[in-house]
Amino acid sequence: MATLIPSYEKVLTMKVKAEEGELYLLKFLDKELDSSFEVYFNPYMNGDRPDIVIMRKGFGVMVIEVKDYNLDLYELDDRKNFVIKNNKAKTYKSPISQVLKYKDNLYELHIEKLLEKKIKDIRNFNIVSSAVYFHKANSEQIKEMLVTPFEENRKYKDFLKYNIDLIGRDNLNELDFNKILKKRYLKADKTSFLFTNDIYNSFKRFLKPTKHLKEEGKEIPYSKKQMEIIYDSTRKEQRIKGVVGSGKTTILAARAVQAHKRTNGNVLILTYNITLRNYIKDKISDVREDFPWGNFVISNYHLFISSQLNNLGIPVEIPKDFNQLSNEDRDAFFENKYYSNKKLFIERKDDIIPYDVILIDEIQDYKRAWMEIIKECFLSENGEYVLFGDVKQNIYNNTTDGKDVSTNVRGVTELKNCFRSDFKIKDLAIHYQRDIFKVKYEIDSFNAKQNNLEFDFGRNHQGTLNYIHLTNTDNVTSLYNIIHANAINKDVPPNDITILGHSISLLKKFDAYYRYSSNEKTNTMFETFEMVYRMGLNYIKKNNQPTWLKDGIRLIKRQNDYKTDNAFNQLSVLFTVYDLYNEYGDKFKDKLDFYSKKFKTTTKDYIAFREKYEKEIKEFIKDFGPRKQTSNLQMIRKNKKIHFYMNSGTVKISTVHSFKGWESETLFLIIEDLSRVTDYGIDKKNKLIAFDEILYTGITRSRANLIIINFGNEEYHNKLKTLIETVK
Repeated sequence: MATLIPSYEKVLTMKVKAEEGELYLLKFLDKELDSSFEVYFNPYMNGDRPDIVIMRKGFGVMVIEVKDYNLDLYELDDRKNFVIKNNKAKTYKSPISQVLKYKDNLYELHIEKLLEKKIKDIRNFNIVSSAVYFHKANSEQIKEMLVTPFEENRKYKDFLKYNIDLIGRDNLNELDFNKILKKRYLKADKTSFLFTNDIYNSFKRFLKPTKHLKEEGKEIPYSKKQMEIIYDSTRKEQRIKGVVGSGKTTILAARAVQAHKRTNGNVLILTYNITLRNYIKDKISDVREDFPWGNFVISNYHLFISSQLNNLGIPVEIPKDFNQLSNEDRDAFFENKYYSNKKLFIERKDDIIPYDVILIDEIQDYKRAWMEIIKECFLSENGEYVLFGDVKQNIYNNTTDGKDVSTNVRGVTELKNCFRSDFKIKDLAIHYQRDIFKVKYEIDSFNAKQNNLEFDFGRNHQGTLNYIHLTNTDNVTSLYNIIHANAINKDVPPNDITILGHSISLLKKFDAYYRYSSNEKTNTMFETFEMVYRMGLNYIKKNNQPTWLKDGIRLIKRQNDYKTDNAFNQLSVLFTVYDLYNEYGDKFKDKLDFYSKKFKTTTKDYIAFREKYEKEIKEFIKDFGPRKQTSNLQMIRKNKKIHFYMNSGTVKISTVHSFKGWESETLFLIIEDLSRVTDYGIDKKNKLIAFDEILYTGITRSRANLIIINFGNEEYHNKLKTLIETVK
């Protein structure tokens, strides 16, 4: 018998009743598979809801979508979505696309390091396979609808062959199902070298989260005001407005746990910045209570809505001219058609599984339409709905009501005590508000520190505040010298250092410079140069390699490798180090010598190779560089943000946008000349309007030591110089 999670008996008693086809398939799997096969029914996937996941240690994973469709009642549209014949307006996403989305999300969102492994070796994409089981159809009916009409389409047939198994009810027999398991390597004579124990354990922790024990939490002496918010069971709707560092996220975490205990229900916690997911999870883990992690979903708005679109089978239809649209127009299309389209979810409300508790952090970053969708479509009747935010961190320039956030909750509860930052940082925040926000927002009234409050960091000092203004200098070299010198001279451990900026291009270059200069790892929320080169090389087919690439592979003695993965990984490193050497000269000569020797060549031969194929390699970078890989880069950035942790033991490098909500002991805040920034991170029309808020957000990420480095922004130099002199 298979290992069913939960047991078949528990499945029968679940609040959301299983469909006939799901129960039938579960019975079959339980009977035919041995105990080495773990079968998860509706597993916890942080908002994703696949029907069944099969996992076997040492072999792999299979995601199965179950449909009780009577295929005679459906036809396919031109995108292969399922359309009800007698109601052409009713369209459901192709179950093939649906289950493949669950698979993609395991790589791109859920399982740490899996995306990176896929980029380095595409064979890792075969760790997870996908299938669709049609309970009310046999294999011939499935073939007639989904295969036969496309016999001439070789590309589609290859796609099905390598990516999906279509299972009819008549295939639920030992012979047919074993063929599928063997085809997808879930049954084999030897274990998979790809599905390592580390990857298996990551899947296991994700699919079957443990129970949090009271002993794992911390004693947090909440204030009276905080206790009122945390344990309030009478006010189902609340908005919590707090000054920076007032403990909003700590209160949210404690309220989430107590709300679950009150309702014994599911809790949805939403942010805008997906990077905060692990921060919130850590805060919840600090709560000294027993609770099951499986009842908590922590996500940001866009990922949550994307998951719901897939769960509900709502097809995402892209216009034919989509690739010709600007990034702003693409964002506007998705916003209007899906993310802000309340009607879309109202129509499917009967199919939505609601949450008993919904808590939203960073509410100042939410559009009013999003709030209405979440509250009206995803909150259960009489459910708890609590919003947390600070209007002065309104970095996306959302609409305000007077001088405050516009929300769908009446009234506000205020938190006025700031306990995150030391005095100088807090004083700077106060003066910044008075000088720059005096017209736009109400100025916070920071209360003096009281006794017995929730955040006692064991410090009673002023903190440090420094401002450096540089012109006509190399940004990256100067930045490295300032940061590394400070870290060494003041004995600051890398784990306590965070570098925040506004443009990824500068931060990415600094990241490479820092890693190869200091021999230290970093933790970034964006791609490295090596990743960009590696993905570009992935586009080149092995049977169609250009001469320059073949010579490059021969240069590092990798021409006899069966797969190109090691060669591509090594070339990506050499490309990156060569770029540094090319721009900064002898500073990186030793590094080029080291990696050339490590990869079985010489610096002289590698430089000769680059000079010989200079034109061809420039063309490769142009064809497959960052500008051509927008979707891949967005995927990597999203993945790195989701799996971001503060205590990585390394220096953290991020944009202000991605770090919003976090805090760091020692923070270097980079300000650039905005007229020269091309990859700002928000839409151009709001760039200048919201910069005051972005700068305020960056300043208030520091707990103790803040160093602001201004590279040629004369407008803000005059503002900041006066402010900082006042505080210092």
